[in-house]
Amino acid sequence: MNQQLEIQVEPFETDSDTCVIRTNREVAKTPEYFSTVEEASSHPLGKKLIQIEGLEAVLLQDRIVTLLKPVPGPAWDPIAEQASVVIRGHFEDLDKIQKNRSREMNDEEKALFVEIQNLLNDEMNPMVAAHGGYIEVIDVKETDIFVHMGGGCQGCGMAAMTLRQGVETMIREKVPRVRNIHDSTDHAAGENPFYE
Repeated sequence: MNQQLEIQVEPFETDSDTCVIRTNREVAKTPEYFSTVEEASSHPLGKKLIQIEGLEAVLLQDRIVTLLKPVPGPAWDPIAEQASVVIRGHFEDLDKIQKNRSREMNDEEKALFVEIQNLLNDEMNPMVAAHGGYIEVIDVKETDIFVHMGGGCQGCGMAAMTLRQGVETMIREKVPRVRNIHDSTDHAAGENPFYE
């Protein structure tokens, strides 16, 4: 069970160009710096944060989110509040996905999980990022892959075509041992729900 999320905004000077938010859960394994949505395209949390109005850049490192904005610029209070909501929503989504996993993956499944996610990050996510979306592996059972389409992909009318003609074709070509590819996305809950 994942620990209860704690978010703490460190005190900041009103004329400072940085605001630091500490969490008790990891936001990035290695330092990640984003100044555009394109740079953050394969990092779901970074991508949501960099879109907050008034921000110039976002640095994610271990359990710390550092927000950067120009001085003079907009006030920190509403930006920090919005960033906290985004961080909370991100971890709630992750927890939901974890909860839906009924069992631990074995070593072969874990290896396939990493291989497919790296393939998606390299080949598909840069393309769907142009439409505000991302695709991630959420589970592997033997050689069946379960993917989640987030951001602009969730609920998009083109999601089924993207999955079948883009994702499936690419995975079957590069990793032929994959048997079935399942879309585990709740498309009715997307930012732009097509299936409502």
